[in-house]
Amino acid sequence: MPILVGFIVIACAALIVLATVRRIRRGGGCCGEHEGAPKKIRPADRDKSHYPYRYTARVEGIVCANCVRRVENSFNSRGGIYAKVNTDDNTVMIYSKSPLERREAAQMIDGSYYLADFVEA
Repeated sequence: MPILVGFIVIACAALIVLATVRRIRRGGGCCGEHEGAPKKIRPADRDKSHYPYRYTARVEGIVCANCVRRVENSFNSRGGIYAKVNTDDNTVMIYSKSPLERREAAQMIDGSYYLADFVEA
């Protein structure tokens, strides 16, 4: 009987480890459950003082690190734009080297499956 209980405990522990490894490799529960976490895109220039235009947008639907990465990637994949998401208040700071139209920025965020509302420009 103790051997059977030990075997069941080991089998349960193995299942938990496998599920954790799968979650790490394929993403978390909210937005990427069946796909890997997106690769982080870093802009070539991360010095915020080089970006004279700054915009703030409130983004709905950000709940995990995958969400943050998707929103930041939608901006950082373009030249001359650098974005950082603040999960405390669900805003994204957008730094741009040239003027950016609100409509264009909103389309970048909407293209990553989130809704945006610009707070200030």
